[in-house]
Amino acid sequence: MATARRENFGKLLEPGLRKIFYEVYGMTPSMLGEIFNMQTTSNPYEEDVGIGTMGDFPEFHGTVEYDRPYQGYNKIYEFPEFAKGFRIERKLWDDDRYQIINKRPAGLATSAARRREKDGAKIFNEANTTAGFDGVALCHTEHPSKAFVDTGGAEGIEHRSNKSTLALNHANLRTVHLAMRQIQDDRGNRINVQGDTLLVHPDLEEKAWELIATQQKVDTAENNMSILYGKYKLILWDELTDPDAWFLIDTSYSKMFLNWFDRIPLEFDQEGEFDTFVAKFRAYMRYDCGWSDWIWLWGSSPNW
Repeated sequence: MATARRENFGKLLEPGLRKIFYEVYGMTPSMLGEIFNMQTTSNPYEEDVGIGTMGDFPEFHGTVEYDRPYQGYNKIYEFPEFAKGFRIERKLWDDDRYQIINKRPAGLATSAARRREKDGAKIFNEANTTAGFDGVALCHTEHPSKAFVDTGGAEGIEHRSNKSTLALNHANLRTVHLAMRQIQDDRGNRINVQGDTLLVHPDLEEKAWELIATQQKVDTAENNMSILYGKYKLILWDELTDPDAWFLIDTSYSKMFLNWFDRIPLEFDQEGEFDTFVAKFRAYMRYDCGWSDWIWLWGSSPNW
């Protein structure tokens, strides 16, 4: 019995290490659920097809006017595999070295959570550089209108912006808020986007907090009331790489167009190697994230 017990030491360890793994993973702070539309899927891929808007509602003159929304740009979500593992030698278990053994599932859980956070933050870190489904970066001064392209310019507008190079301060935050409210749809109609969440690098935490949590305007002698007071939720994300970049988000739209799909949620498993007296543990997951429209976001940085 003792021999069998030792040969199966990996199985004996698994319940405790699994518990540590998921506990650590669950306690790791995550910003993903704050702004992403978190979903699960059993499909081999997901496709999001943008649908254009309709024109203004006309007065009725005896015949109904029929409109046709233009098909927008396509976004396909594929699901790459992510996996990592660790080994535990039997002698660690024999010598009751749990202070070493227990660190390994904790480290693996931290690694998995960190990868997901980095991939989510990558959307913002590359918001000014990586082209998306419409051929330009997520934050850009010239987003094309599909209706304009499809009709040779007869309808819609050619270019729309959600990018600036402004530093974060009271005047610039107000400027961006008003600019977001003027964002237009594919036919040139105002969408009335309402920024409600300010996303910043931790280096901007004090400045951002002063702007949105102070009743009076900061750095002014007049001490008049601030229109920004209590207007925004503040999110700090350690995975942001530009310390001067800041983003104003309309979360009602981000929950529609900023998508995260878990194809295989994070799983933990074990197997043993009989000849080497080593138990192997691994974690595995599949997911993808991205956006199918840009109207939920305005990005700004003096470095852009």
